[in-house]
Amino acid sequence: MRSWIGVAAVPFLLAGLVQAQDRPPPPPKGAPLSGPMAPASKDPAAAPAGTYHVDLEHSSVVARVLHRGLSYNVLRFGVREGSLRWNPADPASIALDVTVDAKPFYAPIVYKILPEGPQSLNVAKYPEARFVSTAVRVKNGGRAVVEGRLTLMGVTKPVAIEAELVGVGQSMEGAPMVGFTGTMMVDTAQFTQLPMARMVGKVMVILDAEFLKQ
Repeated sequence: MRSWIGVAAVPFLLAGLVQAQDRPPPPPKGAPLSGPMAPASKDPAAAPAGTYHVDLEHSSVVARVLHRGLSYNVLRFGVREGSLRWNPADPASIALDVTVDAKPFYAPIVYKILPEGPQSLNVAKYPEARFVSTAVRVKNGGRAVVEGRLTLMGVTKPVAIEAELVGVGQSMEGAPMVGFTGTMMVDTAQFTQLPMARMVGKVMVILDAEFLKQ
């Protein structure tokens, strides 16, 4: 009788071994989470207080430059580095510091006068621009005015960003993240007296960035 019981149990043991082999191993510690991610929140308090660093892969600066009052040209810039000191319970303590590569991207357009050349941004002499916040004034609906100082072409002037919270969520590794969009008006005549600056005048700068808590 016992021998028959043992023989009958063999298929079940084999089936268990096959299922165990087919079952995927648990992901290693720190590996990206699998499955659908939770939707982003619009609540600023959902992002824990602390220091966040800019996610270079999901951040950009776009400038819309008026051409002789007729049309707009678009230039794109990459973010080099940035940090956000975040505290939704105390907005006055929020601080932003972002450095942008001054070299613009505009391919496949070919300009007669290069935007990065000495008559325009003069990137060879001024390779980056930097914004450092000085105050944050919170408004309704996840909006705020971020006042600060912009250093461009070696000159520092006060500017303001009209910012909006896009969402709060988590990275694929589970770290807190927060994303913003905003606009900033830059009067190029305040930073240089080159003829091209007087022709360009005020430029609308569109800012988009995600920050990751580390």
